[in-house]
Amino acid sequence: MTALLHPAQRLLAGCLVLACVLLAACSTPAKRQQYVTPNDVWEGRLSIQVAGDAPQRISADFFLEGNARRASLTLNSPLGTRMARMQWDDTSATLEVGDQKRNFESVDAMTKSSLGSALPMQAFFAWLSGRPEAAPGWEIQTLDMVQGRIRARSVDRTPAVQIDLLLEGR
Repeated sequence: MTALLHPAQRLLAGCLVLACVLLAACSTPAKRQQYVTPNDVWEGRLSIQVAGDAPQRISADFFLEGNARRASLTLNSPLGTRMARMQWDDTSATLEVGDQKRNFESVDAMTKSSLGSALPMQAFFAWLSGRPEAAPGWEIQTLDMVQGRIRARSVDRTPAVQIDLLLEGR
């Protein structure tokens, strides 16, 4: 059929095919409805409330990569300023806030020092992956997990801690 087309029409048809290929290559794939990311990376919004004598509330954008045993978590203000960075592995944990850097013997020690209660990290990463794993002393609400919303709260602990996550790209 291209032999019947005028050379200018063949050029136009070739350009249209090339444009369609380029547009298809640039299109964004549909969002997946799963929680496990290929590189164990999560990001979104985080809110932590700690009750007690001196109640605290922290809201931040977060970027988390890794797993319960080895990870890095960065918290940023809504304006993009880094508020804190936490890193941990099997042997130690580090918390950086501004110019201050504190070292801990474990991620449990770091979260207990920061929040007053250690977080169940194994369960926390299961929650991020869409699995409502039980954790002693913690309750998880899974009704909105399909939309990437997770709420976990401590039960029978002082101080009481509630964590709300909204995962992006879900």
